[in-house]
Amino acid sequence: MNIRLRFLLLLALLSASITAHAAPVRADHIEAELIAEHTALKPGENWVALRLKPDANWHTYWQNPGDVGLPTQLGWTLPKGVTAGAIQWPYPQLHKLGGLGYFGYGEETLHLVQITLPANWPSSRPVDLKAEAKWLVCADVCIPGKATLSLTLPTNAAPAIDSRWTQLFAETRARLPIAAPWKSQFSASNGDFSLRLEGAKLEGATITFFQYDSDLLNSAAPQRIAFDADGIRLSQKLSPYFAKAPAKAQGVLVVQQSGKTQAYELTAEPGTVAVVKTVAKVDTPITLPLVLLFAVLGGLILNLMPCVFPVLSLKAISVMQNRGHAAKQQRGHALAYTAGVVLSCGAVAVTLLALRAGGQAIGWGFQLQSPIFVGLLAYLMFALGLSMSGAVEFGTRLMGVGQSLTQGSGYGSSFFTGVLATIVASPCTAPFMGTALGYALTQPPLLSLSVFLALGLGLALPFLLLGFFPRLAAFLPRPGAWMETFKQVMAYPLYLTVVWLIWVLAHQTSIDGAGVALVGLVLVAFALWLWNRRGVLAKTLQIASLAGALALLAHPLLQTTPASAALSVDPSGVYSAERLQKLRSQGHTVFIDFTADWCITCKVNEQTVLKTKRVQEAFAAKNVTTLVGDWTRADPEITKVLEEFGRSGVPLYLMYVNGGEPKVLPQILTTDTVLEALNP
Repeated sequence: MNIRLRFLLLLALLSASITAHAAPVRADHIEAELIAEHTALKPGENWVALRLKPDANWHTYWQNPGDVGLPTQLGWTLPKGVTAGAIQWPYPQLHKLGGLGYFGYGEETLHLVQITLPANWPSSRPVDLKAEAKWLVCADVCIPGKATLSLTLPTNAAPAIDSRWTQLFAETRARLPIAAPWKSQFSASNGDFSLRLEGAKLEGATITFFQYDSDLLNSAAPQRIAFDADGIRLSQKLSPYFAKAPAKAQGVLVVQQSGKTQAYELTAEPGTVAVVKTVAKVDTPITLPLVLLFAVLGGLILNLMPCVFPVLSLKAISVMQNRGHAAKQQRGHALAYTAGVVLSCGAVAVTLLALRAGGQAIGWGFQLQSPIFVGLLAYLMFALGLSMSGAVEFGTRLMGVGQSLTQGSGYGSSFFTGVLATIVASPCTAPFMGTALGYALTQPPLLSLSVFLALGLGLALPFLLLGFFPRLAAFLPRPGAWMETFKQVMAYPLYLTVVWLIWVLAHQTSIDGAGVALVGLVLVAFALWLWNRRGVLAKTLQIASLAGALALLAHPLLQTTPASAALSVDPSGVYSAERLQKLRSQGHTVFIDFTADWCITCKVNEQTVLKTKRVQEAFAAKNVTTLVGDWTRADPEITKVLEEFGRSGVPLYLMYVNGGEPKVLPQILTTDTVLEALNP
């Protein structure tokens, strides 16, 4: 071979090498490059990729971009006989901004493409690959981009792996979906898309479904997941542009479980799938034993809430009076009290589940949304307060209810005290309760009931332990004459409870409605004054007074809610989904306080944290918009939001920093917790 021929051959090889290792194209906020898995191509199947690397805080889009964006595209110019397959898409990440949801990649990503050479491709002939890539790269603004990329590779029957890209190709392949092993069905009706996977044992996993059809789902809406005994169900709002259900629903299900992530490609057939009504929160694996533990802990902590304290003081007096009694009798009282708490929690659960099955949007504390119930509770607390003050002695009437709460010793008294403890606990929410009850309302009735019963067990646990371990009572003061004074003093928290209930009633109805209830309290006091008086006239007046008090609860003024319902905020600060979406789309930081006038926990948080100077100044400095969702009266829109965040009642606190994803704050707030939530 002469020198000239050798020089030309060397020049050709160098040219091919330089082309294969050409520098990437740099465009606005992104780097693009065409790369290959091997250093050469072989006849048959080969893998190349479009490598896109956006700048920090910028992103490109998946094959279905979601509510905004455009998918990346490749247009090939190839030698005759060479073919290119479709892009193989690794699963994306879900991002939300304002009321929009989009699917994309915020890091270096490979878009794999299979290149096929004919079997008779000459081994001495290099392959020139050319592709026009188009993309949309976005942050707070979006910039369309494109580049013509080329790659020339030699041909080799046994090419070596290009070590520069080995890890990136491996990571990308791990993100490619595999065929789902489960039979799947879907339904789309009444504004919801629901998907069912039969036999999917994924309880405790974090699951995200990415649909292929851009007009099927509302990408920003939360996905609601229920883990059933024989699979899972997933529901999500339909897209505003939804027209009709597709013949098949296709997409990618991403499952994070036990520290591993796997994507599955689904093709679901039409069927009948029950809608999941609430969002399953799976920050930690949620199992029934864990939920029951949360319920017991929530009930135990509920004893420390201010709404339960007056009734617990009555039970404490009873325990101190029974310190010298036989162990069997003490256990009997503990069991009777526990039965009253647990059975009344069960009754609340049955009523709540029955009403929800009938279409009512309600949750924990729902009974306090009724002015009639609030009025009845005010009457009861007022009567108990009068009894504890010594203004009236009920004796054995009404089966010893009043006597039992003050100086009685029957098991019925302990049972009634337990019932009363449950009733007065309903305005309060304790830590762990939200998770437990939110989970309960997504489960079949028997499982839901078990969670409520566990909550009751936790509420009754302190006195149950005192009954079975009498030595614990040694920490309580010894009984004596002081107890009568203490009993009378404890009447005043009950009177304050009555004042608060009338205030709640005024917010639910009007000031005139509260006035009607106050007249009812006077009639209750008159009836109790006549309680131990003899004579037909006294008994007639007594019955008439009680009947009149009850009749007043049906007065029209207690059944209406004026348009100017007493809200504690300016109308512009009232929560609505539309107002929240608008504020988020404008990049505002939004704090939402879902509260109710009858929620003691809410009011304590307001006075001790939210309305403090430090928090208010921080909100002003960060230009935080505060919205209030008032659940004092039943509000299906607020109930729906509570369910989406796995809660069955208020309080619920959400912080959207710069319009981003919501941060869920604890039910018991501290100043530092709120201030930390303001950080991006």
